[in-house]
Amino acid sequence: MTITTILSELGEFDLIAGSAGGLWLAPDQAIAATGWALKPEGFCRGDICVPVPATQAETFVAAGKVNLAAFWDHMDMPTAHSDDGDVWVLGEGADNRAATLRSLDAPDFTLSDLAGVAHSLSDYRGKKVLLATWASWCGCRQDLGLWQELYEELKEQNFTVIAVAMDSRVDAARPWIEAAKPSYPALIDWDHRVSDLYNMVNVPQAVWIDEGGRIVRPTENAGAYESFRSLDMKTMTIPEDKMTIAANAKATYVNAIRDWVRLGSDSDHAYSAGQANAHTAVPTSDIAQAHCHFRLGQFLLRQDREVEGRRHLAEASRLHPTSWNIWRQAADVNEIGLAAGPDFWARVNALGNDYYYPPVDMAEMPA
Repeated sequence: MTITTILSELGEFDLIAGSAGGLWLAPDQAIAATGWALKPEGFCRGDICVPVPATQAETFVAAGKVNLAAFWDHMDMPTAHSDDGDVWVLGEGADNRAATLRSLDAPDFTLSDLAGVAHSLSDYRGKKVLLATWASWCGCRQDLGLWQELYEELKEQNFTVIAVAMDSRVDAARPWIEAAKPSYPALIDWDHRVSDLYNMVNVPQAVWIDEGGRIVRPTENAGAYESFRSLDMKTMTIPEDKMTIAANAKATYVNAIRDWVRLGSDSDHAYSAGQANAHTAVPTSDIAQAHCHFRLGQFLLRQDREVEGRRHLAEASRLHPTSWNIWRQAADVNEIGLAAGPDFWARVNALGNDYYYPPVDMAEMPA
């Protein structure tokens, strides 16, 4: 039995565990790390109980221990572990993620700001929330100032912005946050937990959440237009007409937010439940597995286990090839901090006629 780090939906836990043939924990430790309790009727969490298959009982329970790895596999939920088995990620299954997103109840999360103060989405229940993502490695780092202007304009109308940086590079987000001086919560998501919860694949993306914690508009491009694909590599300039389209697209999106804050569900930009569900993209099992590998890879990198950590990041990208968040987070950055080297441009060019930023389904937005 050794000390094993378990990363679950409930947090990070250092527990005494056995790794022979799985992940063996004392029942009370299993409850602490996952919320699943062994009872006579099986593994139970809340009102849900999953019977232990009688013919495989010793695979799940033996010598007073429970095998969480076997149970996770039985439930078709993703796991990932380090080479030595001293770190395990117990992820949420794609079906559960999909069910939560389709319910339109905004998944809660807790992240910290630069000062280390923790903020939960649920802390802002009773306000309209624009959940907006960005990253230091993306040109959308400039959005922070725009969201500050919008927040100052609308904060007296029961509205807030929560900006989440998809950034695991030490202090990379700091100068951009400090320059923007946001008075709304600006949080750091080292492990891309929000991407996992909301099935996000790029930055900037946004989710509109009403006062009751319900999703009004699910994950979508936050008004960005891919004018950068018109960049002249010799002059390093973008044609003026493309820049105008990009500026108009962002202005249209911001005006739509204003309209929603003012009119609520009567806004033309507020989806009905049916429309919101129709616009909700849900993860596959490969995507759920990819997020496990990403979280493990990031943890290992923070432990200076560089080779092993990068191998898990590469596996995450292989499993979820459409996630620019995963790929660009692991990519090298250039002299101005953008993950926009030759490999990035090769991937962008390989898109052909496919979108880097899928158009927002909104009147007057460019296609």
